[in-house]
Amino acid sequence: MPSPGGFFNGLVGVGSWSQCAPKLAWWLTISLGLRARAPGRFKLLSLALAFGTATAIQAQSTNAVAGPEYQAFKLIADRNIFDPNRSSRSRGPTEKQVPVESFALIGTMSYEKGDFAFFDGSGSEFKKVLKTGDTIAGYRIAEITSDAVRLEVNGAQTELRVGMQMKREDEGEWQRSARTLAAASATPGQVSGEKSGGESTGAEQSDVLKRLMQQREQETNK
Repeated sequence: MPSPGGFFNGLVGVGSWSQCAPKLAWWLTISLGLRARAPGRFKLLSLALAFGTATAIQAQSTNAVAGPEYQAFKLIADRNIFDPNRSSRSRGPTEKQVPVESFALIGTMSYEKGDFAFFDGSGSEFKKVLKTGDTIAGYRIAEITSDAVRLEVNGAQTELRVGMQMKREDEGEWQRSARTLAAASATPGQVSGEKSGGESTGAEQSDVLKRLMQQREQETNK
């Protein structure tokens, strides 16, 4: 019969419970036979067996390597480029775009059909050819001269000269300011541009006036 020390050393060396079970069963078989012959010695062996089993289990759990935690792989889940529900991280509040509107007087004309003012602006509603009494951006055109118009709203008048513009931000109040584009004015029977910005700039302004005149002619002939 093998000694208890040698048996338990072999039991610990096996490592897993499935491998320990055959040896343990064999030992119990021998021990039961011993119990019938020497009860006192059987009690000693039973205590040794219990102690050895506990030692083997403790050694197995001590030698087991702890598995990695989820936190170690969390970065992979967060940055998975194949995730269809993946969205970009917020980069802080974006700057709000403030809407800006403007319209400018780019020229005037006086001929047999009357006096007309040519406007250009940030939207199609400001690109117009208007006569006295017409409205633009809530202003009524009270008067048209050779180089300016008088805009009226709620009884108050504002003079807008050729090359000037009315501008507002975020639907606030209209403010008069200078316009960077060269202005143009027309005398009876012709359209000409001021060449303060060079001959090319004057030609461009003249083309704008011609197009507006054609648009006005089409509107009046309807």
